[in-house]
Amino acid sequence: MTQRFALLVGLSGLMGLSACSAMMTFTLAGGLDRPEVTFDGGRKACISELIVYEANDAAAPLWSIEAEGRRCVMLRHVVYGQTPLGFSVLTPAASLRPDGVYEAVGGGSTTHPLSKIPWRGYARFHFRDGQWRIVETEAEVP
Repeated sequence: MTQRFALLVGLSGLMGLSACSAMMTFTLAGGLDRPEVTFDGGRKACISELIVYEANDAAAPLWSIEAEGRRCVMLRHVVYGQTPLGFSVLTPAASLRPDGVYEAVGGGSTTHPLSKIPWRGYARFHFRDGQWRIVETEAEVP
């Protein structure tokens, strides 16, 4: 049985003169071999990069992808190891192990009609007892 976890990542305050803020929810589901992240309940998010690595070892990515031309691509979800259309693989996907603690870092831009502000997000998670568990999250708008 797959259990879903939702986490809120606040992207606050730096929307220029528009004084807007944005919130993005992520749902993490699936098995150890193909975890899947769904953005905002299936709405599209503008993503430019994603890097997954073992906790505290960012120098050795387990999987990393980047939007071609360093642009932002609208995605509803990302499945570990499956390269979305418009992305290039920088590091092919390695196998994940049970009880491993992983971190993911992503970036993109907001899709506000008046301004596109870059964002970066981070999540730490692990797979234990057949379920993904979120340990920590963070987001920022530079």
